Amino acid sequence: MNSRIVLLSALVLVVLLAGAGCLSSDQPVATPAPTPVPTPEPTIPPTPVPTTKASTEPGPTETLPAGWDLSVTVEKSGMYSRTIIAKFDGGKGLMYASRMEVRVTLPDGTVKTDGISKPKMGDTVEILGSEGTDRVEVIMLMANGGIYKILDQQMPFKAR
Repeated sequence: MNSRIVLLSALVLVVLLAGAGCLSSDQPVATPAPTPVPTPEPTIPPTPVPTTKASTEPGPTETLPAGWDLSVTVEKSGMYSRTIIAKFDGGKGLMYASRMEVRVTLPDGTVKTDGISKPKMGDTVEILGSEGTDRVEVIMLMANGGIYKILDQQMPFKAR
């Protein structure tokens, strides 16, 4: 009789274990979402140090991809001022602009650069120019990693 109780208990235990495996939910087990790895902000590679004087003559500019148009206004700040102000006016490509870099080449070949990350409408970059004609270049780094020189012009000093 004792063996019947042990055998019956073992049989009940096996049936309960089998039932527990068959009665699990059909819902997949939720796994935690992976933690996103922050990507470093792309930067414009530094301009190599020129061995000769940098050119003050404007060069060609590049066209931004369709629908990514941007506008930048550049001027010397006043009648007797040497400060060059580049103002980001925005445009259809505003949300794709990662960085605006402004490069000023003085008549003696000296190059000055400054820029802003994630430019917004109305943002400005100010660089002290010369009392001569300076070359101003505006370079945009876009979200797709493309680098576009959208403006390259000469800015004369406004004398009396």
